[in-house]
Amino acid sequence: MMKHYFNTNKVLCLTALAIGAITVFFACKKDDKTGADEKRDTQTLAAAQREAEVNAVYEDAFFVAADANSREQILNGTSRTAAPGEAYSRCYGTITFDPVDLVTWPKNIELDFEGGCTEGNRTRKGKIKITVSKMFLTQGAIATVTFDGYSVNDIKVEGTQIITNLGTGFQYEVKGGKLTYPNGYVVEYSGTRTLEITAGKDTPFNILDDTYTLKGNATLKDSAVTAAIKIETALERQMQCANISKGIVSVVVNGYAAKLDYGNGECDNKAMLTVGDKSKEITLN
Repeated sequence: MMKHYFNTNKVLCLTALAIGAITVFFACKKDDKTGADEKRDTQTLAAAQREAEVNAVYEDAFFVAADANSREQILNGTSRTAAPGEAYSRCYGTITFDPVDLVTWPKNIELDFEGGCTEGNRTRKGKIKITVSKMFLTQGAIATVTFDGYSVNDIKVEGTQIITNLGTGFQYEVKGGKLTYPNGYVVEYSGTRTLEITAGKDTPFNILDDTYTLKGNATLKDSAVTAAIKIETALERQMQCANISKGIVSVVVNGYAAKLDYGNGECDNKAMLTVGDKSKEITLN
């Protein structure tokens, strides 16, 4: 009887230990899953925020190049100042054209921001160099944009941006894009965006009254992740606004998606970033 008692207790003890081990095992698995989910969320949120920052920089370069080219009548190599009636001061440093005439193409254009020129929430430094095949505002014109010691808010910008006038709007492709942040963090970027003019077509030499919609796809990569970028709902940019004001972008990291919502048309530098059940407002450069 005593032997049976101890055998029974031995079985119960072993059973209890087994149940405890299983409980701990699944608890650890649950913790591991939670940790993996948190890491995935964090990586996807970070990639989406970087996408917004990177595209703000390359979109700004496009609009700077487009505005400079729309003023080809200013071929005297002097500093460009704000024109009467402009909504805000344009900061383009010194613009030079080579050759200085309206008949010789291709033409080289250089925008020199020197030690820094601030417009809104952006400080541009260095040079943007543009080679344009023919009058930029004519269909088929191609402008190739490169960067020489160029930075926006101390973020170094590299790569080649190829802009094509489609007649109904523009397309720009970024090849070998690379942003280096002051802390050494590096983001690589490549992609294509198509811009359709939806307002301001009747005043081709004044792009400040233009409104564009943007569509396209891209790839963003850093040391941790590679993200696929897709514009889900066409973005909207008013030239008198320094940032995208409307539209939705998806950012997919390892099959997990984040949504970047630029709002309903209000001109500001904010966007809402959502991944899973997490959302936060971000501020754009």
